Amino acid sequence: MKQSVQRYSVKILSHEIIEKKVYYIINVYNIAGGEPKETRKRFSEIESMHQKILDWINIFKIRIQNLNFPKKKIFFHTNQSEESILKRRGELQSYFNQILTYSELLCLDVVEEMLPKEILSQKQFGQNVDRRWYEIQQLKEQYLAKHSDSIFSLPQKKIGNSNNKQQYIFKFQDHSIIDDCILYTIEVNDTITKKRWMFGQRYQDIRDYHKQLKNLHFDFPLPDLPEKRSVSLKEVVDLWERKSQLEYYLNRLFSYQIIVENDVMVFFIAKSQLDGNEIGCRSQGNQKNILDYSSIQSKSQTTIEKIDDEKRQSRQIVC
Repeated sequence: MKQSVQRYSVKILSHEIIEKKVYYIINVYNIAGGEPKETRKRFSEIESMHQKILDWINIFKIRIQNLNFPKKKIFFHTNQSEESILKRRGELQSYFNQILTYSELLCLDVVEEMLPKEILSQKQFGQNVDRRWYEIQQLKEQYLAKHSDSIFSLPQKKIGNSNNKQQYIFKFQDHSIIDDCILYTIEVNDTITKKRWMFGQRYQDIRDYHKQLKNLHFDFPLPDLPEKRSVSLKEVVDLWERKSQLEYYLNRLFSYQIIVENDVMVFFIAKSQLDGNEIGCRSQGNQKNILDYSSIQSKSQTTIEKIDDEKRQSRQIVC
């Protein structure tokens, strides 16, 4: 993936040592002008930020060149030498400037919080477009080129306790068997916008999102994701129970507003609309098969959980 036109630059011109700990003073400038934003971070905080960036790259399968993150000192601490601190400042400055050349990374929380405020052009982005959503759109540019009018529901931020209604309700409907793996047909009901749509999803895809949420370390335990298991096609009760378990998991997950508004789940909701069909007047006369995955390029949707040869005889499926 090509780097975008650089909108920001970083300078780390000073540092502070407080209780033998080095705090790097990071200034981020908007190239278009305006006041820079100053942030103070320790190396350990920047290292944690780097790990979140790597997780972001992994979940969205972003093609980015190797990020040159400074190596951690093994035999001595950086703060023991002024020369080492100055060298580390230069390394971190180069690292941040590399990060900010990728628009796909600017919408990640840990990056966005370091950016100076900017006034977006209404002519360029539209009057009510959230910059974070604009950046997430760029992650799947090829989808938006084909389905620019297909995003009709986005997570709504709640102000205070004015609205306790859960925005998204999931219902597992039909299913199909593709290469001994279940593709679930899931109906989504947006209780706020009253929009509904259906999309197909494998267990592997749901598990990928769950792993990324676990890496974010929320202040509360996430709902338990049902473990991977084999189900016989002849056992209708087992399959019904499996659908019920996964349906319960998604609805419990989306009962947490902080999760609904999280970057990973914003992407989940958007992608489900791009890959699925809206239920309602707009979808009439323009239906597409939600099982047609020929145009889908994401790794999680092209990697199928295979079963062992001995299990194929009894027609066991993984779900």
